[in-house]
Amino acid sequence: MARLCSKASSRPHPRLRPPTGFTLIELLVVISIIGVLIALLLPAVQSARESGRRAQCTNNLKQLGIALYSYESTHHVFPSSGESLNTSVKTPPKPIQFVDGGSVFVRLLPFMEADVLFNTVNFQLDYNHVSGFNFTAYSTVVGAFLCPSSVRGNNGHDDVDPLDPASQAARIGYGMVDYGATCFTEINPQGQPVAGNMFPATPLRDMNNRAEGMLRHGYTPVANIRDGLANTIAIAEDAGRDATFICEFDETVNDGVNPWSPARAVPTGRRRFWRWGEAANAIGVSGAINNKTRPMSDTGAYGGVCPSKSGSINDCIGAGASDEIFSNHSGGANILFGDGSVKFLKDATNPVVLRGLVTIQGREVIGADSY
Repeated sequence: MARLCSKASSRPHPRLRPPTGFTLIELLVVISIIGVLIALLLPAVQSARESGRRAQCTNNLKQLGIALYSYESTHHVFPSSGESLNTSVKTPPKPIQFVDGGSVFVRLLPFMEADVLFNTVNFQLDYNHVSGFNFTAYSTVVGAFLCPSSVRGNNGHDDVDPLDPASQAARIGYGMVDYGATCFTEINPQGQPVAGNMFPATPLRDMNNRAEGMLRHGYTPVANIRDGLANTIAIAEDAGRDATFICEFDETVNDGVNPWSPARAVPTGRRRFWRWGEAANAIGVSGAINNKTRPMSDTGAYGGVCPSKSGSINDCIGAGASDEIFSNHSGGANILFGDGSVKFLKDATNPVVLRGLVTIQGREVIGADSY
């Protein structure tokens, strides 16, 4: 009996047992630590993702560079852009002109393993001809024409165009592009603001000092690029353009003033320069890389009004991605040079240096440390 009592007394009292769960304070401490770790890791994860997107953007431009050289190897000239300066006019300013044949990107399709798509294009008709004959081709999304850092909806299509019968019938938009051929530059050679400039976002815009770029209308032989292929920009990022952007050129005019004769059978309104088939997606470089001026677009698709104090579309033109070199990468933009190399140009690059990199016969001496 004494032995049983001794054994019973050796059990710990229930109140003396160690706790088996977390206290509220311990739980809050653990949650706080997890929150701090997430806060520390999230920027690193986002940075890694952006590095991957930037690398993909670089690969896109390298693919375009290979296509350019394959084109040159076949035709012995670089392809024509749909936009350029009218060099037949000898007195400044040389007017900007367009060609119905489309952009440089459609000409590169056969050299990007897109022969089937290229063969569906009718070059006798505008990409947005009201008959809709070319809509199937030009509404196709080409992945190499899109920078993955440029976030927008519709899976690479622009918004349904309310003025385009084919877009309305299909209930989709056209294929978009985040790159543009540098067809000319109009940055003042001395880097001085131009008095009376009506484009607030680009005060260095000097229309009397326009100079041709590498991929302009009219085929360019290598011999014409006297500044050297390694010192001349061929294609640059102009990422993020969509149907809210406003082009300064109307569909009805060729050079900003003179109407087409005969008139083009295309939807009315301003040119949609965010589409890869549009001739106006080439870039006339007028200001700094990643221009911080805002607003750069309307607040709604196909609006045609700049939401600024004055309401003038001139306040939007040249701002941000509005027909200028622009990217969603931090600190600069990816650029394809004439020799096929891809470089990242800082947005702090001097505009005069940028002008020298666009021109093909400016004979500027530019060191790599300048950009």
